[in-house]
Amino acid sequence: MRNRDLAIIITITMCIAVLPLSGWCASGSPQASPGAASSSYPMNVTDNFGRVSTIPQLPQRIVSLSPANTEILFDLGLGDKIVGGTEYDDYPPAAENITHVGGFSTVDDEMVVNVSPDVIFAEDTISMDAVNKLQSMGFTVILLDNSNMTMIENNIKLIGEVTGTESNATALVNDINARMSNISDKTASLNASQRPSVLLLAGYVSGGDIYVYGSGTYGADLITLAGGTNAAANITSYGVMSPEAIIAADPDYIIDPVGNSMGDLTSFNSLKNGSVTWMQDMTAYKEGHIIMVDGNIMERPGPRLPDAALEIAQAIHPELFQAAPTATAATPTPTPTPGFETVFALAGLLGVAYVIARKEH
Repeated sequence: MRNRDLAIIITITMCIAVLPLSGWCASGSPQASPGAASSSYPMNVTDNFGRVSTIPQLPQRIVSLSPANTEILFDLGLGDKIVGGTEYDDYPPAAENITHVGGFSTVDDEMVVNVSPDVIFAEDTISMDAVNKLQSMGFTVILLDNSNMTMIENNIKLIGEVTGTESNATALVNDINARMSNISDKTASLNASQRPSVLLLAGYVSGGDIYVYGSGTYGADLITLAGGTNAAANITSYGVMSPEAIIAADPDYIIDPVGNSMGDLTSFNSLKNGSVTWMQDMTAYKEGHIIMVDGNIMERPGPRLPDAALEIAQAIHPELFQAAPTATAATPTPTPTPGFETVFALAGLLGVAYVIARKEH
């Protein structure tokens, strides 16, 4: 083999073996960063309550006044632009570090002023008076109603439009629909007799009223998707269901979200262990079908609702939805990240190749 050929082989081999590790591919440059915003400004947008707002330019500072909106913003890649959230924001974990400017239904106007947002995304848990006050202070407020799955998906797209992340919003909605389809594919063929009646609680604290997901809610959508029928179909939207109405409905399952502002473990246990005496003759109690689910997912109308639907499906159709077995994953072999030593090694080998090539002449 000629020396010059050997030099070429060494050079090519090292470029193949070393350069990809450093992020330098055939193009000779690092991986491209995301492109510019897809939206055009200024833009006028209409929120769920017919209120028109003008967005003069791409928002750089965002306030979210609901945990669901916070999750959506993070999933759209906007976590670093959120300057204010609520005290209940805890997912993803980075959301806990955001300045709190509100609670479940309250807003601290002074804190909002301090973080100086370009746009505020609020949910209808915030009173209209609070929204109007923020607007009178000069802030742009987009008020969203996340009552059902269609509205939730449309609002994700609206947030994407306002923030210049339309392609991310479309991808997120597609992902939600795909995960929902994985569930409905197994339940769509169930007939009426195979669909148990389900009472999905929207809020219950021992001794208090029982709030339920009635007709027209995303909770009702999840029940249908999971292969059940809504025992609270006669309740409009989110409402109180009386003990008499619950007894008359006699649902096959009662599902109680626990771990949020509307439900706690003590209250769930009072239902499950029969402390609520008027429930003791009901089918759900007798059959052991009073089920606890994750309230921090169920009560947040956002990207994790397919997980909530799956929890319901696993509870009412265990024959169709077996929980995945826990497996011990193999520890992956870490890919080394090259530092200066890699660069020096590469330079040395290229130098050797150069010397060999020179000797040819």
